[in-house]
Amino acid sequence: MKYILFLLFSVSFLFGADVNISDTDIVERVINFVIFVAILWYLTADKLRELFANRKEKISKKLDEVQDKLKTAKKAKEQALRRLEEAKEKASDMVITAKKEAYLVMQKIDGQFKIDIENIIKNNDILMDFEQKKMEREVVEEVLSELFKTKIASFETSDYINILNKKVA
Repeated sequence: MKYILFLLFSVSFLFGADVNISDTDIVERVINFVIFVAILWYLTADKLRELFANRKEKISKKLDEVQDKLKTAKKAKEQALRRLEEAKEKASDMVITAKKEAYLVMQKIDGQFKIDIENIIKNNDILMDFEQKKMEREVVEEVLSELFKTKIASFETSDYINILNKKVA
């Protein structure tokens, strides 16, 4: 109350007006205002407290929900990171296994190629020997048939054998 009066005096001095407190009803108005505020507080205090308590409770529940969601998200993130690490480990194991298998397959194929090449070389040698003998037989046959047809030279059996031995050797 003293502060209000002081405020009024200081405001009146600022504007240069002469104020006489006995001519105003400021005290009665302040008392009425205080009574009005007290009645208003008496009537609405419980409802305001309840409103604020409910609001506080709702905010607390929302905060709890958000914290639960955050914890759930953190757990999900940790699980996802664990699964990612496991997947990386499995992938690296698969790569290592694939490299080992590829190496073994290459070794097996290489060994099979060597065997196949050796077989081809042997077959080629056999075929060449066969063709050489065939050609020798044909040459001998041709020479003999010419000799027998022409009868230019008469040879004895021992001469034929010597000629044949020279051709075959």
